[in-house]
Amino acid sequence: MAATRHNGPDLTGLSVVLPRTPDRASAMVRELEDCGAAVALMPLIDFQFPADTAALDGALNALRAGRFAWVVFTSVTTVRAVTHRCAALGIRPGSVVPADTRIAAVGAGTRHALEEAGFDVDFMPDSDQSARGLAASWPDPSGSDPEGGDLRVLLPQADIADPSLHDALTALGWEVRAVTAYCTVDFPAPGMRFTPEVPADGLLDASAFRALTPAGPRAVVLTSPSIALRFATRCSPVPAGTLLVAIGDSTAAQMRGLHLPLHAVAEHPTPKGIAQALSVAMSTGSKN
Repeated sequence: MAATRHNGPDLTGLSVVLPRTPDRASAMVRELEDCGAAVALMPLIDFQFPADTAALDGALNALRAGRFAWVVFTSVTTVRAVTHRCAALGIRPGSVVPADTRIAAVGAGTRHALEEAGFDVDFMPDSDQSARGLAASWPDPSGSDPEGGDLRVLLPQADIADPSLHDALTALGWEVRAVTAYCTVDFPAPGMRFTPEVPADGLLDASAFRALTPAGPRAVVLTSPSIALRFATRCSPVPAGTLLVAIGDSTAAQMRGLHLPLHAVAEHPTPKGIAQALSVAMSTGSKN
């Protein structure tokens, strides 16, 4: 029986480096390998709880008490941080959000992580799966009663989170409480981590990346502004001929600010969107 042909772009011969840990890269690895690429992982960032979790703990207890109309999750990492901290506080994760508090998610991966943890997602942007897209399509607060807490939004986020979502929701009339749910650090995290332990076997590090010369074209997918910053710091000078692809506009902007070459930007921050962007990068890179 003939093998089923994958309907994605043909990435045969391309070596792709993903700066993620295995637990965060599985879907993208499958997609790229199905397209014919060889994939290696080179984690550059990791996550841990802040040294003082009092603000996060207070926010979660307030959420459980029904003091917010909405809670917004912008990443899988935020979901993991919140659920792990709930467990540490003796709160069943699925019960921390009352029935009349609505949940918003950015991206299909975040929604899936929430559903796996027992949450029902009430709102997710239709097209622009980013914090910007969430703010642009956010429900109209008119008619809400601020005295009853109907305009309060909880926004758990990273210590280095872009303030644009907070500012956009505030401009729409919402009272936003942003709280640091986790800190982004160099891999591996030295502090109170909530991510799985990652064996070093089979992973690239920055020195190996610079020294390794693949037989064919090589590309690196930069999946966040913080990863772009660490890549520029730890992997420069970038080996000649390396194609660099950004997962979205904010990462692309960071790359431009760091004077990193940019060969393609994914239209959608999904495995299929990344595969298509890599195909574009291969096409444009071969002409340079």
